[in-house]
Amino acid sequence: MTAELVATIGVVAIGRNEGERLKRCIASLKGLAAAIVYVDSQSTDGSADWARGQGVHVVDLDLSLPFTAARARNAGYRQLMTVAPGIGLVQFVDGDCEIQPGWLATAAGFLN
Repeated sequence: MTAELVATIGVVAIGRNEGERLKRCIASLKGLAAAIVYVDSQSTDGSADWARGQGVHVVDLDLSLPFTAARARNAGYRQLMTVAPGIGLVQFVDGDCEIQPGWLATAAGFLN
């Protein structure tokens, strides 16, 4: 992918206690997006701290309100627009999933 294309893509990942799955998810995204936001739903396995250590922007979801995946994605999107307001394309992914090689470039090419 070109640097120009990478600069237009942001990623929002959501999860709770994803551990090794989150590591694979983030690894599948490295170098493919201008910014990655991980929304953590009160993990107890260190997922949020690990993600921070990787340079991922982390939102610690307040669970005083009911948790839903949609709420997490919306919180992640808001944070993404704060840290990278120039993003034109957003990939949402669950923290236990990986992005396949070539997917973001293919999707961006179709949408642009």
